Amino acid sequence: MSIALPSGRLLKDTKYFLENVGIKVKEPDSRELISSLNGYTFYFPRVFDVPVYVENGVDLGICGSDIVLERKNEVYVPVDLPFGKCRMSLIVPKGKKITPEKMEGFKIATKYPEITQDFFLERGVKVKILKLNGAVELAAKVGIADAIVDIVDTGNTLRANDLEEVYKIIDISAVLLVNRITQKTKFDFVNDLITKIRKIK
Repeated sequence: MSIALPSGRLLKDTKYFLENVGIKVKEPDSRELISSLNGYTFYFPRVFDVPVYVENGVDLGICGSDIVLERKNEVYVPVDLPFGKCRMSLIVPKGKKITPEKMEGFKIATKYPEITQDFFLERGVKVKILKLNGAVELAAKVGIADAIVDIVDTGNTLRANDLEEVYKIIDISAVLLVNRITQKTKFDFVNDLITKIRKIK
């Protein structure tokens, strides 16, 4: 059984959670990206790539639901996990509160162009999306964007940069991903794992 695990901040919680459902995770040595233990092979790609690995042959994966929504890969997502909780929000400079419906023609900076585009299309609002790879708060601060769409956890980063949420787009959590073929060929294992996860939740 192969599992793609998120490198970065989600890994610690993922490892702890999997051990609670009977899967002991071995982190790779040094710069290696693969490890094996007790019949499991663990892959450690960048978190944004986890759904790609699962769609293309890795049995299972764990990442944030935001990444699944953004990447739109063909994977089975049977259950949310009880960690990695946060939200994706529409954010503007402090004091410039405005509803999404009044953002026609706005420039929106984000790491999530697909989710952002879908959000505004549903409201019939045309915006220009600036795809950035990090520190989207800076785009609003220096004025190259009118607003941003980003993940919010504590809100400390927003406050430090004089920004505020005007609309929560969606709640986010870690999710279990299952390869579509694995879902059928290893049904009993997958079903048993989902049952164990639901008991912990």
